[in-house]
Amino acid sequence: MTNRDSPHLLRILEERLLNGAPNSEEPNPAALLADDFYEIGCSGRLYDRAETLRHLTHEARHNRAIRDFQVRFLAPEVALTIYLVESTEDETITAPSWRSSLWRSQHGRWQVHFHQGTPAAMRIEDPTAFLP
Repeated sequence: MTNRDSPHLLRILEERLLNGAPNSEEPNPAALLADDFYEIGCSGRLYDRAETLRHLTHEARHNRAIRDFQVRFLAPEVALTIYLVESTEDETITAPSWRSSLWRSQHGRWQVHFHQGTPAAMRIEDPTAFLP
């Protein structure tokens, strides 16, 4: 797989973690989270891999959409994803947040090592002009 192919795949993997896998043939969250994974949540709280897996497998999922998805390659096998998440409940957009993840590919398999959520103060009209 080349870097040119990876942005599409990374978006699919982020969506699986965000909204769950559409079927049982998809990789489960444990396969996508690296052993050293940790997260800084929108609340500012730190989560380790075990706590994140409990959250991903036991919490009710909401209908969330990814917007303004960007990928920056920091090295040939290391990628930073940045995107806006909008939750829709009762046809109302609530609690937008900026998300970023650090992904690494080993042996042709992407895993996320770090994730952070930050409440969004506003939507940026042209994120490609804003993001480095």
